Amino acid sequence: MAPAEVAALLDTPLRALTGEQLRRFAGKAVSTWGDVTDLRHFLPRVLEVLAVGGIDDPVVPTKLLGIVGAHWRTWPRDEQQAIETYLDAWWRHILAGFPAPVEVGEVLAAIGATGVDVGPFLAAWVADGGTSAARHLANHLATAPPEPGPAWAATVRAWRTGPEPARVLEAALLVTDDPTAAEEISAGYEIVAPLR
Repeated sequence: MAPAEVAALLDTPLRALTGEQLRRFAGKAVSTWGDVTDLRHFLPRVLEVLAVGGIDDPVVPTKLLGIVGAHWRTWPRDEQQAIETYLDAWWRHILAGFPAPVEVGEVLAAIGATGVDVGPFLAAWVADGGTSAARHLANHLATAPPEPGPAWAATVRAWRTGPEPARVLEAALLVTDDPTAAEEISAGYEIVAPLR
């Protein structure tokens, strides 16, 4: 980051930092700008802006939360709990509205990058039962599964081919009265129905 950008970042009150300022920071945090102390200082605001789609870069959530994942289990328990609470709230917020400010696959990748088990998040997706969650699922199934490698990706890949996605979509089809949603959910169901 240029010296003027660093100065602007440090001189701006935390709550007033913009998505663009934070995107630049998040892309360089710890690796080429600042240290873990700086990360901990800016992280609450970055996460707040990230949750509402205020950082327009699909790489930032996973990259940033991967950096967090390398450190946060050594932080005080209340800070660890805050991150766990944030991840849960962010996931539920994403599932509750369609379309969402951040694509559901990007959110799963970011959650997985922290080292958290994504299994409970997938279970929450199943338990949600709402039309928005089903639309997210149908949209997610229409994209390529995450690349093999990290444990979270293996969990998601296995879940996508299991029985839960078909059950979620089938249940949503029975209750939705929105023709657009029904069409999207039906398309997702056609992808997973043969896997049952």
